[in-house]
Amino acid sequence: MIAKKTAALCAALALTAVLGIFSSPAVVLAASEKDDFYQAVNEKTLREKQIKPTEASWSWFHERDLENKEFLTKEIEDIASHQGTYAKGTPEQKIADLYQCITDQETRNATARKHIQDVLAPIKAAKTPQELTEAVGELHQKYGINVLMSMDEQRLPDSRRYVARFEPNNPFLSRYDLEKEPQPGAWKRHTEYISRLLQEDGSAKDKADTMAEAILAYEKSLAPHMLTSEEKNDIMVMNQMVTRKEFLEMTPHLDGKRLLKDWGLSREKVFFLSNPDYLCQIDAAYTEENLELMRNYFIARTYDMLAPFADIPLRDITKAYYNQRYGIKQNRTERERASYLLQDMLPYELGQIYLKKRCTPHMVQDVRAMIYEVRKVYRSRLAANTWMSPRTRAQAIEKLDALRVFVGGPAADDKPTIEDMHVVIPESEGGDLLSNILASNAWAAREEEKLIGTDFNPDKWYAFDPQDVNAAYISDNNSITIPAGILQPPFYDDRASRGANLGGIGVVIGHEISHAFDPNGSHTDKDGNVRDWWTKADYDAFQKRAAAFAPYYSRYELAPGQYENGKLVMNEAIADCGGLSAATEIAAGDKTVLQDLYRNFASIFASKYTDQLLHQLLMLDPHPEGRARVNGALSSTDGFYGAYGITDGDGMYIAEKDRVKLW
Repeated sequence: MIAKKTAALCAALALTAVLGIFSSPAVVLAASEKDDFYQAVNEKTLREKQIKPTEASWSWFHERDLENKEFLTKEIEDIASHQGTYAKGTPEQKIADLYQCITDQETRNATARKHIQDVLAPIKAAKTPQELTEAVGELHQKYGINVLMSMDEQRLPDSRRYVARFEPNNPFLSRYDLEKEPQPGAWKRHTEYISRLLQEDGSAKDKADTMAEAILAYEKSLAPHMLTSEEKNDIMVMNQMVTRKEFLEMTPHLDGKRLLKDWGLSREKVFFLSNPDYLCQIDAAYTEENLELMRNYFIARTYDMLAPFADIPLRDITKAYYNQRYGIKQNRTERERASYLLQDMLPYELGQIYLKKRCTPHMVQDVRAMIYEVRKVYRSRLAANTWMSPRTRAQAIEKLDALRVFVGGPAADDKPTIEDMHVVIPESEGGDLLSNILASNAWAAREEEKLIGTDFNPDKWYAFDPQDVNAAYISDNNSITIPAGILQPPFYDDRASRGANLGGIGVVIGHEISHAFDPNGSHTDKDGNVRDWWTKADYDAFQKRAAAFAPYYSRYELAPGQYENGKLVMNEAIADCGGLSAATEIAAGDKTVLQDLYRNFASIFASKYTDQLLHQLLMLDPHPEGRARVNGALSSTDGFYGAYGITDGDGMYIAEKDRVKLW
């Protein structure tokens, strides 16, 4: 769907199943475990595994994700073969009828452009900035299309009451790609894409080319005012709030009062707004002089957003651009494209199918038992901590004891706060793909408005769907989530050794628990409230230890002249080291268990990706890349030195006084 799925703030193990990856050189000498543990363990895997031409990366996360998608594709095809036999509103009816809407390319080609023109009619009719703002509000209300502002709901920092997060949309390109061209010709290819979208809407090529250049120039002017990746990864920055009065003062040209009305926020007194300066810059440009620019900008954004659900020629124009942008060489098959799109649109319904067929009670019990072990280690460490005062130590233990645990997937009656596709109208009743999308988005926008002022439920399943190969810590309800999708090799295998599972799912569990006590987690208490529960001396000691992770990881050279951004990856590095340290303690000094543990820890992060995706992740991903992630965490873990006989002079050796440790 276009509308965002409701989600609490969370720290995930991986960024969209592509994390910390770096392709090994084509020709290398055999690596030694003592010098480059990551390369030594993964050498054969990295040599044999190739990035598929339809993908931007290879990793165990991504490979298992594609396998899960294939499993669900077969389930979808079986359900679709019985279309017409299901009661209205059932998951099977929605799956079967939506699948027909997706795969019926003739109907998509015949209907999509009329829908898009209906959506854009108010934008094109606007003669003043004020009328354009009214049109923007109409798109939101009638179609759930957000070309200027987007709203989400988030609990207040000090209570469970939902308030609005009301933020201006980000540009097409990231701050970093706007400040510096990512590859030669990238800006030219981007303006060609924007021009093509405007031409699809009927603009002459010369006019579209000129407007595309103006749009890029406009976005470049916004770049210095956008949040950095480090700021986006800072809970205190993201939790900034403004009053209604302050919001109106920032938006004299945008007509903030009208925006609040059209998003159902007229009575709200405060909002989350992470970057007021960025909003002010947009407002300053929203003038009569720039009316034509803004109109065409919104037109291009609408085509870009709706393309995946539109006619096939428009879909393929957009896909070709993003393939090039991320180094993807060819399209997936039509079968894959249809199924993956459906899986994105009905994740809850398909998640329930996955949960029933791929997750057993034994798996859940086994993982819960390991969670108990890891928590026990953390509790003993907190109790024995020497640099925290008794008061702070007690509150840390209280937070750990209150940690909520979710494993596998949500119960059948634990539906999303806002469903992704609450109704699917079949083609036999006049429905088509884009009309279903627009109707569902409009409904979701109204439901989102209804949530404002209600209470956040801390006992719901929020993070990820059962089929996702990932894991998370959510600060809003102080919880960890281990979906069923990650409960497969190499992350978890009930036939694997104790050490292998400790190095896989054991470290994953410890990683997520560690997020409760990383620099972001340090700001929230056992109930998810943003509260200072530290003494000043304790927090100073915490910050000093946490800050050491940034330079420790920044020393890793990922490519000639390109180093890890330690400040950006600090939280995830802390979580990796905490999880690995806890798993090491559980191994209780058994050398065989420890060696299996460390080898599997290294293997789960074996990954490679295209140069284009590498560029994006180095700037945007808060996770360390594979080699830095593995070697950085292992070199700071004392147990690793004994297990593999690491001594001074080895590449993996770091003097004990220089190793980073927090928990």
